[in-house]
Amino acid sequence: MKKTIYFLFGLILAASIQATDTIRLNMQAFMDEFPQDSAGKWINTYSADQPSLDFEEFRFAHMTNAMQAQGKDENGMQYWDGFTLCTNGDDTDYGFAGSSTSWPEHQWGCMAGGGLDSTGALIKGAPYLVAYWGYNYEAEGVHSLQVDWNDGLTHRPLGIWVCNHPWAYYGIQHDDGFAHSFADNGAQFNLIIHGMDEEAKEAGMPIVHHLAHFHNDELDISTEWQWVDLSSLGQVNAIYFTMESSDVSGVLGMNTAAFFCLGGMEILEHVDEIPRPSGLEAEPLDENRVQVTWHKVSDAAYYRLYVDSVLVDSTTTTSYIFNNLQTYTSYRFFAQAVSAYGESSDWGYVSARTKDLTPPTPPQNVQVTEVTMYKIVLSWEAGTDNIAVDKYVVYVNGKRYSRPKYTSVSITGLDPATTYQIEVETLDTSGNASERVSLQVTTLSAITTDLEESREDSKQQVYTIDGRKAGVQPVRGQVSIVQTGTKTQKQIIQ
Repeated sequence: MKKTIYFLFGLILAASIQATDTIRLNMQAFMDEFPQDSAGKWINTYSADQPSLDFEEFRFAHMTNAMQAQGKDENGMQYWDGFTLCTNGDDTDYGFAGSSTSWPEHQWGCMAGGGLDSTGALIKGAPYLVAYWGYNYEAEGVHSLQVDWNDGLTHRPLGIWVCNHPWAYYGIQHDDGFAHSFADNGAQFNLIIHGMDEEAKEAGMPIVHHLAHFHNDELDISTEWQWVDLSSLGQVNAIYFTMESSDVSGVLGMNTAAFFCLGGMEILEHVDEIPRPSGLEAEPLDENRVQVTWHKVSDAAYYRLYVDSVLVDSTTTTSYIFNNLQTYTSYRFFAQAVSAYGESSDWGYVSARTKDLTPPTPPQNVQVTEVTMYKIVLSWEAGTDNIAVDKYVVYVNGKRYSRPKYTSVSITGLDPATTYQIEVETLDTSGNASERVSLQVTTLSAITTDLEESREDSKQQVYTIDGRKAGVQPVRGQVSIVQTGTKTQKQIIQ
């Protein structure tokens, strides 16, 4: 009987979706509100007066800033993030290997050569949106590439038309001032689309679209408009875009130019559905368990629970402990509300990683390899861990001295003829520490020897360690010869 109810409800839901009107982004109807300059871009691209581009139901984020206000540029150079409206359709390559200097003034093009009409057909001179991801300014609930619905209701995104931007496209084809060409299998440049709930938190599973992908020894990169299905995001309050590239640097982050073009968007009119669970929080309990909690859904009779989209259980409460997970592994956890009539909501979503509580083994065979008056050198064999060893921690007389990545350390700045308590422990990538290996080491004393020979002069003479004469004030690394009466002494200063 329950299966029959589910089947009938599925038919009703499918019919309601088909009957729901589709809302399409119509940029052409608003061209009078967004006049273009000679470069084919919205004239207010660098103006702070308009923080968004509004097209009836759709609101696209736009941000500008004058670097002069931050004291960075005496010329008042400006930049922009988010979306801007363009028409020029320029697909010219303005860069070359080693240089991107011409791109800033030619940011307004599109590899398809123009925008789309209402049927999805390419038209030269038709408007489209150039999007630039200002990843340095991302914050929770506020994103540089955010799209809101002006009615404040939830809508189900159906899809978007996207196309490669020339700056990113040619940087992937050949090197430029920042980007490197794609030539290795696995290299990719991705657009990621996220849903947002009423609390401005992530809703549903993000959708990943390859703008470029090098696989099977071949570069797959399109110059056409491509449709990206977004229906799996479910009903959301907004969407936002992020980007990722395999071409990254430690200082600047993503080297590939963070641009793409958007030619259209479709969403469904708002329909009353059972809300998805919101406010999902995940707390790793130990190596194999994660507790997930969420806000109560008023119409829910129970909740279905999923791990990485696989159904694992159901509950009538707003909390659930996921068991039998792998140690130190990232998972996506989903909750779905179900009404007493079998109506299912969209998925609420949160991610978390299980803990690693297993400490590593201590360093093995810790040895003193060198001792002087002022220095102790240690070496050891690597410890082991169930996940991975990160580094080692060296303590001198109970105080942390260093955290070397490698299996040796040079402890300097010590006092002569002094005994030190030295300890070494292994640290894993989760911060777990092993037992400490302890040993005592005594630095050398100053070396004083009597010479058989006598010297007639009673003056002190100082030599370098290789026998060359030096100044009269001995320093470390020199030999001091001192005569007192008929007795001559040699002191080696270490």
